[in-house]
Amino acid sequence: MTPAAHVSYPADGVGLVLLDDPPKNFGSPELYEKVYEAVIAIKEAGSRVVVIASDVPGYFIAHYSLRQLVDTFGGGGPPANQANQLRRPDLQVELERGPMISIAANNGQAWGGGSEFSWSCNLRIAAESATYGQPEVALGIIPGGGGTTRLARLVGMTKCMEMIVDGHPISAQEALRVGAINKVVPDDRLREEAIAWAAGIARWPGFALEACKRSMLEGIDMPLLDARRNEQTVFRETAVQDEAIRIMSEAQAKYESGADSYEAIGLDRERA
Repeated sequence: MTPAAHVSYPADGVGLVLLDDPPKNFGSPELYEKVYEAVIAIKEAGSRVVVIASDVPGYFIAHYSLRQLVDTFGGGGPPANQANQLRRPDLQVELERGPMISIAANNGQAWGGGSEFSWSCNLRIAAESATYGQPEVALGIIPGGGGTTRLARLVGMTKCMEMIVDGHPISAQEALRVGAINKVVPDDRLREEAIAWAAGIARWPGFALEACKRSMLEGIDMPLLDARRNEQTVFRETAVQDEAIRIMSEAQAKYESGADSYEAIGLDRERA
């Protein structure tokens, strides 16, 4: 079966990509090419949030294809198909640093390249039964798609070292506890909850969402004072936007009419 990435638009400002390469959604250049094309299409359609989920029960991305790795590196030389080998980094950079907020919704197994795909997204939600793992050491290799880099930035050196040298997967609840993911929900509500979360984020101005990402990602590896200067630069760039001025003015008018902060800013009181 040819790998597929199905695109839909389940809510205003939200694009959904469903990975579909049964039986286990093994990562491959072909699958990542389809996902990359889907993400770019969703971006060009004007979506502000993209959700990556799976149409294969029990598997988000099981891990990267071992057949692909053996065929690529088995001769001891450079990658046989450099263009395809580069597509995964292109996809991960787009998810991590592109203008849309990206959400990975793990319905089951996300090990190796599946975990690393998740780490490259901005937000992560998982079903109760889901697992994450970096078992590459058991195969005589190391994580090569962000397991020793992005994961370390998410959970810290201590937990990252444990995961990559121990090799055993962790539960969704453990991933939540150590800060690798954001939410855990019942298995039968994963897609519904992911889309609802995405829709809530997509309510906000796209230029502000993009600026939030840019300030954080640019500043995270800077010295604090440099990061603060960069943050102020990005803040000024957003604050002068006509749309930002309009929104702030309308919020101020609501305050002057007696509204509280939830009503004036437009926040959901039930989520407090």
